[in-house]
Amino acid sequence: MKALSLRALGLRETARLIRRRPGSFLLAVALAAAAFTLPLTGASIALSTAPLARQLALGPEVNLFLAASTPAAEVRRLQSQLAAWPGVARVEWITREAALKQLAERTGGTGLVDPTVNPLPDALVVTLSPAATPADVESALAEMRRLPRVDSAAADAGWHRQLRALLGAAATASALAGGLVALLLALVTVAAVQLQLAVSADQVRRLRLAMADRWCIVRPFAYAGALTLGLGMLLAVGLTRAGLAAASAPAAELARSYGASLALQCPPAAWLAATVLGAAIVGGLLGTLGGYRALRRND
Repeated sequence: MKALSLRALGLRETARLIRRRPGSFLLAVALAAAAFTLPLTGASIALSTAPLARQLALGPEVNLFLAASTPAAEVRRLQSQLAAWPGVARVEWITREAALKQLAERTGGTGLVDPTVNPLPDALVVTLSPAATPADVESALAEMRRLPRVDSAAADAGWHRQLRALLGAAATASALAGGLVALLLALVTVAAVQLQLAVSADQVRRLRLAMADRWCIVRPFAYAGALTLGLGMLLAVGLTRAGLAAASAPAAELARSYGASLALQCPPAAWLAATVLGAAIVGGLLGTLGGYRALRRND
C-alpha cells in the first residue's frame, strides 16, 4: 500500500509540475513528435519499398539484337554465358514473337505494314549491376558487340545516369534530414529538461518535509519525461500513418507506371509499440537526470 501511495503522490506531483509550465510541456511533445515523425516515416518507406527494388531492374541495360535465324539452343548458350559474366545481374531473352506482340500492343498494330510478317530479331536484355559506372557500361557494350551471333548492341544508360544523380541528391537530402532530426531531438531534450527543472526550491522543501526520500522527489520528473517523449512518439505514429495513407495511392500509381507494385504501410504494431515504450524509457531517464540535478541545485 505504501508503494502505491508513493506512486500516486508521484503522479499528483507530475500533474502539478506540468500545470506549472503547460506551454513548455506542449512544446516538448510537439518537438518530439516532429523529430520522431521524420525517421519513422523514413523507416516505413524503406520497409515498403524494399520489395520494389527486387521488382525493378535498377542497373543499366544493354540490348543485344541477334542475327536472324539464330537457333534457340545457341541463344540459350549465349544467355548462360552472359549471365556468368562479372557485373551482370540478369539476362532476359525476348523472343521475336514476344517482341512483335509488345510492339503490336504499344502501337495498336498501326506500326505494322503486314502483321503476319515479323521483321524483329531475338534479343537479349543484359542488366548490369546498379553499381556499374558509365565507363563499365561502355566497356561491357564493346565486349558484347564482339560476341558471335550478336548483330548489333545498344546500351540504355541514359536513365541510369539520371538514377545515379537522383540517388546522389537523395543521399544529400537524407544527410540534411538526419541533421535536422538530430537538431530537433536536441531541442526536445532541452525542452524536456527545462520542463523538469522548472521547479522552485519551495516545492523541493515541501516534498522533503513530507518525509520523502530522494527517489520520491525525483519520481515526478521521471514521470514527466516519460510522458513527454512517450506522447511525442505516439503522436508521431499517428502523423506517420496519416501521411502514408495520403501518399499511398499516388505512390502505387507511380510504381504501376514502371510495371511494379507498391503499398506504403507502417511497420508492424508490435514494432511501433516498442518504439513508444522506448521513447518513454528514454524520457524517464532524462527526467530522472533532471530531477537529481534539481536536487543538487537546491541542496
